[in-house]
Amino acid sequence: MTEQKNAVAEAHDGDVYRQVEQFFLKNRNMILGVLAVLVIGIGGYFGYKKFIQEPKELDARNKITIAQGYFANDSLDLALNGDGINPGFLAISSSYKNTATGNLCQYYIGVIYLKQEQTDLAIEHLGKYKPGTDELKGVTHMLLGHAWADKGDNTKAVAEYKEAGKSAKNDMYSPYYYKMAGDLLLVMEDYGQALDMYKLIKKEYPLSEEGQNIDKEIAYAETKMGK
Repeated sequence: MTEQKNAVAEAHDGDVYRQVEQFFLKNRNMILGVLAVLVIGIGGYFGYKKFIQEPKELDARNKITIAQGYFANDSLDLALNGDGINPGFLAISSSYKNTATGNLCQYYIGVIYLKQEQTDLAIEHLGKYKPGTDELKGVTHMLLGHAWADKGDNTKAVAEYKEAGKSAKNDMYSPYYYKMAGDLLLVMEDYGQALDMYKLIKKEYPLSEEGQNIDKEIAYAETKMGK
């Protein structure tokens, strides 16, 4: 019985093999064409990275240093728009969109517009920035919180401060951001949510500077709630 099963299985395998072989012979041009496209596509991707993307990234890094120097010296217009010879962050971000440097320019542009009180533009560019680390995610959400607060939208500002605390994943910065959210909630007279923020800091970050000094905020919020 076992021999019969083996014989049937072998015959079946042989039939399947012949069917596959016949299919390949009938459609070999199409199959080889698809494989060729895949190979060319993969080769093209690595060729693009090696011969186009990497040199473009290096070129962008060389260009951004001048703009960063202007930014460090608080020459914000020159940092943003360039000096007539060297491009500023706006031009670099446009010319090198798909590079890490072009992405970084969005952060600088957002910060500059925030300093210049052009909050809509600050929100637009900070929203385009893709942070590469948890710390940078926290800072970016904090800045967005500042921008929304400047616009008078405290609800969105609080949401950004909370997201900053969540994103930072840091015992130093997270409680700082959560404290911002709590303090703004106090201003909004939302004492319940403010109390939640303060208690979160006390529970999760007791050794932080905010955690060691949060009892007075907790007491104040509780008093306002009539507790």
